[in-house]
Amino acid sequence: MTVRFSVLVVQVMPYAALRDAFLFVEALGLDDAWVADQAGLPGRPSTTFLEAWTTLAALAADTTRIRLGPLVTNVATRNPLMLGKAVLTVDDVSGGRVNLALGAGYFPVEHEWLGIDFPDGPARSRRLAEAVEILDRGLRGETVTFAGEFFRLADAPFNPPPTQRPRVPLYVAGQTRASIAVAVRHADVAVSTSLVEDPGIDATISRFRERMQLVDEVCAAEGRDPSSLGRLYSLGYTEAGALSSMDSTAEWIGRLVEAGATEISLYLAEPAMPGMSTYVENGQFADRERLARIAEEIVPRYR
Repeated sequence: MTVRFSVLVVQVMPYAALRDAFLFVEALGLDDAWVADQAGLPGRPSTTFLEAWTTLAALAADTTRIRLGPLVTNVATRNPLMLGKAVLTVDDVSGGRVNLALGAGYFPVEHEWLGIDFPDGPARSRRLAEAVEILDRGLRGETVTFAGEFFRLADAPFNPPPTQRPRVPLYVAGQTRASIAVAVRHADVAVSTSLVEDPGIDATISRFRERMQLVDEVCAAEGRDPSSLGRLYSLGYTEAGALSSMDSTAEWIGRLVEAGATEISLYLAEPAMPGMSTYVENGQFADRERLARIAEEIVPRYR
């Protein structure tokens, strides 16, 4: 089984340092590199945080092979037409190397900063469903008319035309049955992560396996072949110790793949990122030396 490997670099640094990190990841031969898409860093709002889509456009011009995208874009913070135009622009600049990952919104304080409602989970899932449906159509180059609970578009022109056909790959973050159903109906890949602080490997794998079983159930209900939906697990946000040694990293990745992951995303900590050394010490993020060893010793086992 072939597994894709990617890296998330949180862009809390000047662009020159971020570009150097992406070029490093590209040189390692990994498949994808992501930035975060947030208005700022919750708890540290004064920290530099580059805007995602303008940053991705620059990275698209400064890289040559690796695929790029946000992990993930909150659908509440952007009009679907303007988001679609940003995605199609980066698709053009990159020569067809952009991915679009979408989520329902996770940080209430970000919505407060922007003056955007943070409704309950079911309402956020409905908003996600509307945005994903619009973008699934618009990123194919369609003119979209849509009247929903949260979004209204009238003959909205999505251009430039897509470089990738039939459209940019869609990733959808799904934690609940409702958001998983959105992924099953529209996405190429469903995105999962742990939202439980330091859950430990056994509890994490158990929860992930249950979520993958739910994905399979929803696929059956929606008439979709479960094997046609990729499953990305973002590792390191809460999993202390996962990258503390090569043996630990190999165990985490091996068990996630056995439980259904087809893509693994890791976090890269850079010296220019304030406060990130703690995450390296806790075994949550990889520094360059550790990431290079993972790329050399572990990734080839899944090629």
